Amino acid sequence: MRLTGCRTIEGNTGLYCLVYMSSPSHEMGQEEVKGLLRRAKVNNDRDGITGILIHDRRRYLQYLEGDQAKVEGTFARISIDPRHRAIIRLHSGTITRRQFPDWAMASRVPAMEGTLKDSVQRLVQNCDRDVADELLKFAAARDRAV
Repeated sequence: MRLTGCRTIEGNTGLYCLVYMSSPSHEMGQEEVKGLLRRAKVNNDRDGITGILIHDRRRYLQYLEGDQAKVEGTFARISIDPRHRAIIRLHSGTITRRQFPDWAMASRVPAMEGTLKDSVQRLVQNCDRDVADELLKFAAARDRAV
């Protein structure tokens, strides 16, 4: 996966993105997921980080954006969190604008009758087309794998 909207650019906008994928180390119940998201939103709001977490209970894809040191610090904490395994950094780099400026952490789990791609479609409406396309490709691939 290569997000062309998350790339090294000329000059420094002060904005940075990091995209990673991981698997949960155990199946998390709905309340555990809600608690995790609440803590992430508080921490991300404090650090000026925005982004999206897409998950289907077997795989997570997270797009983080903000100050490089803060984003990298968040990723370092995630990397040693025992709730994650098989963590893969997919891409990181400087960006020209935030893709998810209003969300300390938007999250989407597909409804029982819907697909992950349907759920993600609603979240990426205001993203740059290349970023939206890559996130939707990931969701569609996860739907096919189920």
